[in-house]
Amino acid sequence: MTPQTFFRCFAGALLMVASAAVSAQAVHADRADVPMLTDASAREVAALIAQPGFAEGVTGALATHPDRGVPLSRLMARFDPQARTQATRTLAATERQVRLRKGLPADGADLLQVRAYVPAGASLGDVPASALWVATLPRGDDRQWTTLTAYDASGRSHLLDARVPPAFPVLIVDVDTRTAMEAGLQVVNAGLVARGLQSPERIRLAANGSASLDLTRLDRIRLADDQEPWALGAAEVFAVVSGLQVGAAAPEMVTVTLPYLDHDNTDYSPGQPLVVWGNYRFDTANVQLFEDDGDTNYQDLLVALTDGVKLALGAFAPEYAVIADIAGAILKAMPTTWFGNDTDYLDSFYLLQRGQAYTDRMGAANNAKVTLSPVTLTE
Repeated sequence: MTPQTFFRCFAGALLMVASAAVSAQAVHADRADVPMLTDASAREVAALIAQPGFAEGVTGALATHPDRGVPLSRLMARFDPQARTQATRTLAATERQVRLRKGLPADGADLLQVRAYVPAGASLGDVPASALWVATLPRGDDRQWTTLTAYDASGRSHLLDARVPPAFPVLIVDVDTRTAMEAGLQVVNAGLVARGLQSPERIRLAANGSASLDLTRLDRIRLADDQEPWALGAAEVFAVVSGLQVGAAAPEMVTVTLPYLDHDNTDYSPGQPLVVWGNYRFDTANVQLFEDDGDTNYQDLLVALTDGVKLALGAFAPEYAVIADIAGAILKAMPTTWFGNDTDYLDSFYLLQRGQAYTDRMGAANNAKVTLSPVTLTE
């Protein structure tokens, strides 16, 4: 096996670069449509609660891990295996619209899901299955939410306090953000490659022919308490690693998922490769953290990281001082709404150095604390 083959498999999986180029005909849909679609789906599910067997199927699927979503399509396949009902057809059409509105390819894993909020010390079975309410997440900045709407089997709506959890179990219909984010960041990374803003991996070759690859490993991370509403569930966090290209006056960028980072105020020790060195001039890079709460359109994110960053930077000389400017340009390029509910900015780590260890380093926004270690992989 050649050194290039050895590391291509590793780095390709790590950076999540999709094999196909992003279509130039990408749809830039209104992200505000996603809450509208999930609200309509919550109404459909609430109406189905009254149908014999459906509610029991939902509670059975969620019994072990109520907070882990179950694909709505899977529940419908069990309830209506022949796909004969209008509800099945309606929800399938809504699923397709969700993928479109999120800037994802038409084919892929289903995104609409049902999960449950269950108060501490309670169980999903404390409420008769047919009496469960089905909630949907509001629009806008989650920090400004005051109420949530939930529907019962008769179609009546009920308001729940967004900050004070209910004393009884509630079903929630929303988007499986983890699945969407994994697919979406593949789209973003493929687009960055196609636009010349993400380079192939550069491997060091020694005189004896051996190969090595330098990494910065994320050993520990902790997010501060963000006081998000109870209904949002686990966070979905991704990083944008950026710097200056080695051979051109252009940014170098890659997105990386942090799928384990579910909750704030909690220490995580992932041992995850975070920065793959070799493509960053001056051996220096920035890492910025964002949380996706479910409404992100990944085609829009790609445009922000390409056209938006280029516009914010303007013409520049490839000097060391530009590296921090690239991180600033990323924040400037993000639409204002992305600092609300759909994509929350968490923190930035500027000018990280190749081969440098960092212990309990706080981000610039004082919201994230990380411990990083240098690692060299050899063939």
